[in-house]
Amino acid sequence: MESLAFLVLILFSILMLSGPINIGLTSRKVQNFAAQRRGLTALRRIFILGVAVIGIFIGINFMYATTSLAPKLFSLITFAGNFYALKREIKFSKSR
Repeated sequence: MESLAFLVLILFSILMLSGPINIGLTSRKVQNFAAQRRGLTALRRIFILGVAVIGIFIGINFMYATTSLAPKLFSLITFAGNFYALKREIKFSKSR
């Protein structure tokens, strides 16, 4: 039972932190810092995409599972945060 609780803790942590991590990585300060360093922009974009895909897929699993309302709302918040961060990253790459 402890391992199941640990697994749920990890899933909820990824679910709740993927959006804020990506929003932080797409902030103007981080984008400008990475643009000045060679190769850091590509590494940052790969990390953003990986975290977003993992967060969205975990969110989809919680949306379609027979769970209470709270995990479904967390999933919606995750979708919104990750899509917003990806939109900011695309807008920044088009401006360069």
